[in-house]
Amino acid sequence: MDADILIELTALSVIRPTPGASAEAMAAWYEAQARQYEDNALRAGPDAALDSARAARAHQRSVQLLRAATA
Repeated sequence: MDADILIELTALSVIRPTPGASAEAMAAWYEAQARQYEDNALRAGPDAALDSARAARAHQRSVQLLRAATA
């Protein structure tokens, strides 16, 4: 695993919202996670397809959270 990836994963774990966080905070975290997975997929490693699917799911979850918050 590349050192940059480890740094980025650590950063995501540190900023992960706690239970009770706002929907907007959770959505922002999921979007950051989606960007990380997209970056990993672009590296074209053996898990590129899986990372791409994970990015899509994280983005979808972000959108769901924002929609629920504005409903």
